[in-house]
Amino acid sequence: MFKVLILVCAMGIAPQDCERSNAIDVIVGPAAANELACGFSGQAYLAGTALIPTDGNYVKVQCTRATADHTQSDASSDTLAGSRAN
Repeated sequence: MFKVLILVCAMGIAPQDCERSNAIDVIVGPAAANELACGFSGQAYLAGTALIPTDGNYVKVQCTRATADHTQSDASSDTLAGSRAN
């Protein structure tokens, strides 16, 4: 099972370095059955919100895997086109 996190990150932070701990804002999205569904769910969830990155920010969808002891670890991430495309 995966959990969708939508991170709003400052342009000064490289996409691979943007994490929950240094993001400007974090939105917890829906659960997903696998990584592919997580990416699609994150993009669809984001499209259904009024969230628009301001100048100097971008949006990153991060998928975290729920483990047996209910902790989460990074499984995959994908940067969406916000203020810039990667």
